Amino acid sequence: MKNFKNISPVLPANDIEGEIEFFEKLGFTNVYDSLNYSDKLDYAVLSRDGQFIHIQFQFEEDMPSKNAAQQIKIWVENLDILQKEFEESGFQTTRRNNTPWGTHEFGFYSPNHNAVIFVRETE
Repeated sequence: MKNFKNISPVLPANDIEGEIEFFEKLGFTNVYDSLNYSDKLDYAVLSRDGQFIHIQFQFEEDMPSKNAAQQIKIWVENLDILQKEFEESGFQTTRRNNTPWGTHEFGFYSPNHNAVIFVRETE
């Protein structure tokens, strides 16, 4: 019996609005944020294709350094179509094919230095 249903990462950001805008450009929708219960935007939940990413405010001194960014890997079915979609939206992507661990990948950094990596297994 499978017990896990979903894992939703929480990424740090000291600019929540900028991070929301970034993920919206990737096709995510802001489905809930702290403005629903507060006048301060310090948390948001974004969704695409039934998957969720949470964004939580962090003070600058608590943010990971650029050299130790948080990473999120998003597994997808068609990497080529997604990469083309993002490049047409103005994102510069870096592609790694045939990694030693059996994947093709591309990704980039969010405005808050979170590494967003899209992954497909090699066939």
